[in-house]
Amino acid sequence: MPTSKGTSAKGGSLAVKEQASLQCAADNLLRSASECCRQQARIGRVLDLECGEEELEAVIEVSVLCVRILAESCERYAAVGSGSRDGLDEATWHAANTLWHASREYSRRHHSCNVKSAQMSRHSAAHLGELAVEYELKASAVLALRYAVEQYQKLRPDAH
Repeated sequence: MPTSKGTSAKGGSLAVKEQASLQCAADNLLRSASECCRQQARIGRVLDLECGEEELEAVIEVSVLCVRILAESCERYAAVGSGSRDGLDEATWHAANTLWHASREYSRRHHSCNVKSAQMSRHSAAHLGELAVEYELKASAVLALRYAVEQYQKLRPDAH
């Protein structure tokens, strides 16, 4: 008989760490960042294919969810890693921190683009230049995130 998550067949609770290790938090950050990159590429493909507004809106919705999960992963990594390397070797620790910084920047740029886009519908076309700059900065953040993902994966290929 299936049991609920968090309990064993005998009724006791599963042994779960109260706080994830830094390695687990960094690996989680990798997977979240990698999915954001994948969804960003997917948006580009859907735009290129001109598949229709319904599909584009659905893809954007998934992308927004992925960014929210990435932001939560960043917070978790920061909470677990504050003040400790938790046994990570120097190279992995630096790669994880680079991934964390790139993830935070991508999340920030994604949010900024959403805010500017929402404002565009209420303002004149004079703000189009500002919006273009925001999207260029987001594109740069995507590249930095992809690079950070690749660098971390080189050190932790099994983490993905």
